[in-house]
Amino acid sequence: MQLRILPCRLLTALLCLQPVFAGALERPVNGPYFEDDRMLVVLTPRTPAQMSAFYEARGFPPAALERIRHTCFMTLRIENRSRDVLWVDLGQWHFYADGKEIPRLGEHYWQQQWDEIHLRQASRSTFGWTQFPQLRDLQPEEPVGGNLVFPGNTRRINIDAMLQTGAQRTGPVIHLGFGNVACRQDSPAS
Repeated sequence: MQLRILPCRLLTALLCLQPVFAGALERPVNGPYFEDDRMLVVLTPRTPAQMSAFYEARGFPPAALERIRHTCFMTLRIENRSRDVLWVDLGQWHFYADGKEIPRLGEHYWQQQWDEIHLRQASRSTFGWTQFPQLRDLQPEEPVGGNLVFPGNTRRINIDAMLQTGAQRTGPVIHLGFGNVACRQDSPAS
């Protein structure tokens, strides 16, 4: 099977044209995904209430829950279905909203937030293991999952994802694009 390698500008332009760009796709109820014989990639947007409840159940204090509620969480799951190593390096992924690149709220951002409220180390560790790793190799048949977090004022995100292949990251590069992925909001109280 031949992999399609697209220039980043072309891929970014295509993101605006289709809800998901990555070959023959289907959409599950809970969010966009890509599936072929090499991999499964699933993005599941979460509501602020879902995320704050998850962390509240793990003993997070109200000040931490308030900061969590003011962000956009998406759970990313990737399963390597190939016989080769698949590399995920979030530093090579690009996230866009309203035509502009936006930051992913990563470890540095959260350490600053937790320092400001003096969050205990146990909660920092819990939060850390729920985030998608910055750099991760997936061996054949291996899955990985975790959260991606974005600024809370973001409504829809386009994602330009690049995955490298091969034990030394020298195999063909795979580009996937997910367009117009909604940041979920809490439903208004009835």
